[in-house]
Amino acid sequence: MELTVLVDNNTHAGNCLLSEHGLSFLIEDCDLKLLFDCGSSDAFIKNAYKMQIDLAPVTDIVLSHSHIDHIGGFLRLQSLYQKFKYVGIDFNSKNVIAHPEVFKQGEKNILDNESYHLTAEEMDKFFNLILTTKPRQITQKLIYLGEIPVPRDVKMDYAPDETALAYKSQDGLVVISGCSHSGIENIIEHAKYVTNENRINTVIGGLYLINRSEEEINQLGEYLRNQNVQRIFPCHCTDLEAKIILSKYVKIEDVCTGQRYSWE
Repeated sequence: MELTVLVDNNTHAGNCLLSEHGLSFLIEDCDLKLLFDCGSSDAFIKNAYKMQIDLAPVTDIVLSHSHIDHIGGFLRLQSLYQKFKYVGIDFNSKNVIAHPEVFKQGEKNILDNESYHLTAEEMDKFFNLILTTKPRQITQKLIYLGEIPVPRDVKMDYAPDETALAYKSQDGLVVISGCSHSGIENIIEHAKYVTNENRINTVIGGLYLINRSEEEINQLGEYLRNQNVQRIFPCHCTDLEAKIILSKYVKIEDVCTGQRYSWE
């Protein structure tokens, strides 16, 4: 599997790519080309163009949850595909895989982002919607985890429509998260249950560690160390203090827009 960061909070100086408070990954496994989230805007599309990545062959789009920094660019992607169709560019039909509540209308955001106009009825006219709370096999090794079970006393900004991905590499699971509102510990435990694999090789994605207490972060660090997690790639919604504290427990890798990673 190869994962390319199409957009994230950070970018390297000199690579001429856009960063934003948002997340979008391109995941390639065998013949699959999958988009995991669409960022806050069309920045991921512009970055893909600069990196000479063709989004026409994308087969699947997974939306981790309904917050605008993950689905804000979804209508821009639909618009791109409609332009492809108009000018005669061939492209395959595309699945959208997500929790059934991902299009549920929430409170109006101060940015009035166009993602709040997304409806399942409108999306179903252009995409093949697969809305499910259950885990789903995408490829032989890549699994959509479905709804993430959480303890009733969860204190974080819980998103009930949140999901994640897990890849069964030869060295253990690669857990791919959007924001981890459900708690990365809960996501990892659910991934282990769904895949029947207890080895955790890598965690990459948002960890929702902004302005969290040192005690909470230390508890997470101890959990990750006890799980023998080999590497953490904390990107979206993870602040510097959290990365520094976690580095005492597990190897932390820097993540920036445009980077590529691979696992066998």
